[in-house]
Amino acid sequence: MGAAGLAPDGADGPVVSRLRALRGVTHWRPAPDYSITQDALFGHDPSAVALLTVGPHAPTEITFGEVQRAALRIAGVLQARGVDPGDRVAMYLEPSPTAAQTVFGVLAAGAVLVPVPRLMAGASVAHRLGDSGAKVLVTDGPGLDRLMSTGCVIEDRIVLRVDDADGQLVAEQSGEPHREAPHAGGPTQPALLMYTSGTSGPPKGIVHGHQVLLGHAGVDCAFELFEPGDVYYGTADWGWIGGLMLGLLVPWSFGVPVVAQRQQRFDPDAALDLFARCGVTTAFLPPSVLRLFQANGRAPERRLRAVVTGGEQAGRSEMAWARLHLAQAVNKAYGQTEANALIGDAAVLGSVDDDTMGTAYPGHRIALLGEDGQEVGRGEVGEIAVGLPDPVALLGVWDAESARAVPPDGTWHRTGDLARRAHTRRFEYLGRVDDVIKSRGYRIGPAEIEDALVKHPRVLEAAAVGIPDDKIGQHIKVFLRLSESKGDGESGGLDDPLRAQLGELVATSVGPHARPRQFEVVTALPRNETGKLLRRRLTSHSH
Repeated sequence: MGAAGLAPDGADGPVVSRLRALRGVTHWRPAPDYSITQDALFGHDPSAVALLTVGPHAPTEITFGEVQRAALRIAGVLQARGVDPGDRVAMYLEPSPTAAQTVFGVLAAGAVLVPVPRLMAGASVAHRLGDSGAKVLVTDGPGLDRLMSTGCVIEDRIVLRVDDADGQLVAEQSGEPHREAPHAGGPTQPALLMYTSGTSGPPKGIVHGHQVLLGHAGVDCAFELFEPGDVYYGTADWGWIGGLMLGLLVPWSFGVPVVAQRQQRFDPDAALDLFARCGVTTAFLPPSVLRLFQANGRAPERRLRAVVTGGEQAGRSEMAWARLHLAQAVNKAYGQTEANALIGDAAVLGSVDDDTMGTAYPGHRIALLGEDGQEVGRGEVGEIAVGLPDPVALLGVWDAESARAVPPDGTWHRTGDLARRAHTRRFEYLGRVDDVIKSRGYRIGPAEIEDALVKHPRVLEAAAVGIPDDKIGQHIKVFLRLSESKGDGESGGLDDPLRAQLGELVATSVGPHARPRQFEVVTALPRNETGKLLRRRLTSHSH
């Protein structure tokens, strides 16, 4: 975060200085004029490379100066259409140079960006447009066609198409007025309105201030500290918090060029070609993508320097393969829309352990709270909470009726996720509070059971749920995806010896109270657009 000035280069060199500065953060004091636009775009050398795209020939380079000029043009177009500071502007674009320019055009106008994942359509997009009260929808021709064909109700809001028939940015050719400089922001001025994935209820609008980027400073550790010469690539859609922050804003805050490439369906071979042509050194790749690389079997000619994974549980198999073939360092990161990038692994922070989530990133006060709101003891189960104020945490939950963010109560933001902390200060993830299985008076995290089961060579994935039981509250049922499965069903691909082995594995690793009563083999587990497990579907399927 060059513009934010994390630390000057000291006698120990820039890497040690940055790490010491991060570890020393206990109270955030962002400058009164801090903004995402300055930190990630306008604070950089205009001649430095910001974006790379791959065409039929050599990669195309786009400089920070070119993005700056395009962003100011888009800001002018938005203002000419009546967008005032604080108005919401929705963006429905695939990761691309046009999308990057739009992100900063919206922020340069002083508006609040509402990113909408391109995978969504119809009612899902309509909900985000309606709930946010977006004055303008920014999209392209294919995006508009997709919305119209899926019945998305756009109503009377302004639609700004940012491409013509040749895919060029209309704002660059329109001759419309542009801003001379970006809107002067402030750390707590609303910048982003992002919606949760809705895995445990309707999607909620989460409002973040410009300071949210500063709050991501610690995730630099997950990438083993960005360094000159790095080139970044991420597969996540910029409509999600992880995709936008880790896929664009965080790398740019360190001046790292980003590969912005449209890819309708992830193809490992195409990705490896892209790595080679663009000189990719760092990447964010969710576990589902690591599994695709592993199944494909090919590895890059030269391993990447660092890969970060997250958004879902990563299995030992794909993590081991990725470290051997894909990257020198493969680190996990944990966060959520409300407070992203809180906990994770990094060699620069100490040892890496696939059995745990990792440790708190520097700059965040993380605790495990009981139902009474007090911190639990070492080794006890509690809800992960981040101490407030913290710039990475939400300003508030969006209230459509009053068109404002309702700030969180108290001095903690409770994440809704359960964990246990060992004496090593590492956190062990146990599952969502709502997903906890209550059996015979015990509270059992499904992740404990799942982590035990995936250690068996036949188990590729596992998902544990609680089934209502009149005698013991809930009994445990596990859905399994097996290697060489012979079919779906209660007994498909799961013979009695294997069933006994799996039951004993859980009893030994977690405890006899967690031994599953039922197993069901499936060909796939239900997941949402970001790869998160939809546990509710499994529960309803079992009733």
